[in-house]
Amino acid sequence: MNIKVLWTISDSMGTVSDLKMLKDIKHMNIDIVTADRENKDSLGFAITGKRYVVPCGDDPNYIESIKAICEKEKITTLIPQYGDELVPLSSNISLFNNLGVKAIITSDTHKLGIANNKADLYDYFSGDSFIPQYRHAATLKEIESAIFELGYPAKAICMKPASSEGGKGFRIVSNEKLDILSERPSTAKISWKILKSQLEQYNKLPDIIIMEYLPGTEYSVDCVCKDGRTIICIPRQRVETSMGVAVKSIIEKNDEIIDISKGIIKTLNLSYNINLQFKYSSNGKPKLIEINPRVSGSLVANLGAGINMLEVSLKLAYGLPLPALDIKWGTKMLRYWDQIYL
Repeated sequence: MNIKVLWTISDSMGTVSDLKMLKDIKHMNIDIVTADRENKDSLGFAITGKRYVVPCGDDPNYIESIKAICEKEKITTLIPQYGDELVPLSSNISLFNNLGVKAIITSDTHKLGIANNKADLYDYFSGDSFIPQYRHAATLKEIESAIFELGYPAKAICMKPASSEGGKGFRIVSNEKLDILSERPSTAKISWKILKSQLEQYNKLPDIIIMEYLPGTEYSVDCVCKDGRTIICIPRQRVETSMGVAVKSIIEKNDEIIDISKGIIKTLNLSYNINLQFKYSSNGKPKLIEINPRVSGSLVANLGAGINMLEVSLKLAYGLPLPALDIKWGTKMLRYWDQIYL
């Protein structure tokens, strides 16, 4: 089967691995075109030899830009990667169907919007045991009030924009004394006094989620599903991360997290590649951090455990026989730096 994929990110740490996974899918001859938001040298552009620059997903011209690439390149399959493009694309699935383009995305646009926004997600499942303590905030006064309501300074508190990805904007508000001469520059820990002085510089703040700090083990769960039915669900322990992406991880058969993930996917009627992130609380309970209703940044970790998650997703989308789903539990992944010369 011959298909041509439009992959909408070109400049991520996982790009090379993801494109290789696509190329290695059995019984599919896959050509790939990548797009991104900036006109600069990037891995995807270097590998594919083509350069398409599109606006952000919330731009009025975004859909027309993607449509133009699909028409010019005779794209058959669209696999979106950025959070802000998911709902616009889902809303326009019929447009792409009419072009002969299969969009690998949840078609239930309303439920997709809930999954893609942390505030809406927490509100939707409010009261469920896997939801951490949280508050909404949209002003500096509301942020300060929520932080102290949740126990600061006696307890560390977390905050993150309700709509963001890849760890952007995440902070641990802690009264712990930090050694600024030895801490890594990327540390997320910050005191409320310093954070407040930084936030005061904004004329307008986005919607913010303030939530309890979760000190336990963190899991990223990669799933492939269709209309709420989970085909495969693989938790992996995030041992070490860099720039929001796991560089050390362990594939682990955690039945507790698998069951919760399947329930969430069913309730939200999700489809294709879905990533859920959990962290254990101080009393040993798994709490949902967020859902990324798209391909995750470390999807390749599952390949070492015998599962090409992109193959499962694409064959599910095209009604083809699925590959064997024999997971090698306990597989460890270690990532290292490599380079491409232009």
